[in-house]
Amino acid sequence: MAKDEIFNALTDAVVEGDDELAEEFAQKVLDEELDAYEAIVDGLAKGMKIISDMYEKGEAFVPSLLLAADAMYAGMEILTPYIKVDGSAAPQNVIIGTVEGDVHDIGKNLVKTMMTAAGFNMIDLGCDVPLGKFAEAAKEKKATAISMSTLMTTTMGGMETVIEQLQEEGIRDSLLVMVGGAPVSREFAESIGADGTALDASTAVETLTSLVSGISENAWSDSAIVESKMKYKESLAQKGIKEKVDIGLITAEKVMAEFDSVIPKLNETMTKAERFTASFADKKVDRLPIATLACGVSRKFVPCSYADYSTKAEKYAACVEAGIKYFNMDTFVGLTDLCVDAADFGATIRYPEEDTPAATGHLEDYENLEVPEIKEGTRAYNLIQGNKLATEKAHALGAPMTALIEGPMVALTQIMGATRVLSDLRTSPDVVLKALDKTATYVEEIMKGMFEEAQPDNLCMVTLWTNNVILSADEYMKSEGQIMQNRIAPLYKKYNKPTVIHNCSDAPHWELINKWDTKYYSYTFYPDEVNKGSRDHKYLINKYGKETMFAGEVSPIVFLDNSPEALEKMKADTIALQESVLQTLKENGMQSKYAIATGCEVPPGAPCDAITAQTYTVAEKGPEIYKKIMG
Repeated sequence: MAKDEIFNALTDAVVEGDDELAEEFAQKVLDEELDAYEAIVDGLAKGMKIISDMYEKGEAFVPSLLLAADAMYAGMEILTPYIKVDGSAAPQNVIIGTVEGDVHDIGKNLVKTMMTAAGFNMIDLGCDVPLGKFAEAAKEKKATAISMSTLMTTTMGGMETVIEQLQEEGIRDSLLVMVGGAPVSREFAESIGADGTALDASTAVETLTSLVSGISENAWSDSAIVESKMKYKESLAQKGIKEKVDIGLITAEKVMAEFDSVIPKLNETMTKAERFTASFADKKVDRLPIATLACGVSRKFVPCSYADYSTKAEKYAACVEAGIKYFNMDTFVGLTDLCVDAADFGATIRYPEEDTPAATGHLEDYENLEVPEIKEGTRAYNLIQGNKLATEKAHALGAPMTALIEGPMVALTQIMGATRVLSDLRTSPDVVLKALDKTATYVEEIMKGMFEEAQPDNLCMVTLWTNNVILSADEYMKSEGQIMQNRIAPLYKKYNKPTVIHNCSDAPHWELINKWDTKYYSYTFYPDEVNKGSRDHKYLINKYGKETMFAGEVSPIVFLDNSPEALEKMKADTIALQESVLQTLKENGMQSKYAIATGCEVPPGAPCDAITAQTYTVAEKGPEIYKKIMG
């Protein structure tokens, strides 16, 4: 068999995601005594580039990429031992992992695959990586770069901690630091001292490749390390002092101390419930409602640990009450974490004291999934009881309560692992769909408990995988989509409740919004992802606003900075957003059907005065802006 035919077969095997075919033709490379490295570059890596290009064009989705990666690695496992080593060329080792507290690994795995295909030697630390392991692995391997990812705003601060650890060890200038993930912006990367970030796996490879040339040949010499330690000594000393301060607690105390003198001056003319209900129905209001997702941050007013907030009903309810009161929010969205169902199904959960819980031990066998009974001791029971208490406290403050639960697909990916579920959805759909049926049954039981016992005003469901860069609309509708349409939406109707959805993915399938009669949609806008389908309030109000109330737009990351300049910018941006939203509503013949909010949770360590800079500005300036535009 000719060399080109073998290499083309390797390429096709990767594109088709056929690991057995990749293994077969990798063995043919050895049998025909062809060059193993050439086969990887012109066969396997070429296939990965083709499928990646298809993904960028919207012609392929994440399951195809994951299967292609499996095929590439299957072939590489056979070929790599036979690569002719050039003793003069040092390997370009790259340490990669998802930071501590975050168990999402799809994006990380895609970056790893593309960088491997580009010739980098990837050392994968996995997900939920203890922060100290990055520097430890970098020193051991004399790494060219570290690549860190996160999907959760709550864990982004860990990236800066890793960079500080590299500075302490004197190796920061010995390597490059790349950061990535949906909430990570170029501004954030620059603010923490990273060398680069990228919107996707292909761009990450291009960025790293372009930066590598700037690394000195003597970057890992003893003298370079000593010089680097001295360089960062003063800045680290200053940061060390700041680290001893709980900025959340200090600013919470400040907000509470000023509360009685500030709030009366806002001259509210509608109750929170009146305003939110009227806005929901697109009726005349005094101002737009405010519903910032400052869930875990609210614990600083109580105060209590995040572990208590997420696992103790009484503490959760106290945090809801405090959040509504001191942040002056028109509704509280009760997000604790996204592993409630996973815990009840038996997955191993880590409960850090001051960060969101995470599923760290996935189950092995789909067939062994058993639908739990909601009873005392389960996390679902605790969540229902917490929302029952929280609803009572919210109503006492004249505010509606919005409870939040996971959708069936979020639950299953937390239980089994997202990468595995999305891959298996393509190769073993029947097995996945049977398991999804079980998580859907549990979600239905939780919904019934919420509607019948907790009785919040709204119940919000997280449908993260309605995402046009993860699954096609057809694939989604064959999995969670059909459950949403045939089981979940009818259950909302049965209890005479509006369908409320939260989706902080970068590019949701917007056209599916009304398939289950969504009345309220909480979204995230990523300006850098517009070309992939991320949309702002102007598009959404114009396209879907008559049927659906939207909330989102504001990046939760901006709340991490409470410098005087940042607070003034927050106020100015909040005024500008209200003006733009109201003008867009007016142009579409509407009055109020939008809530000022973040599209994802504000990191739980954020300063509280950064949040009040937004919420109080809406209350203070909102009536004047509303009257000016709406009359």
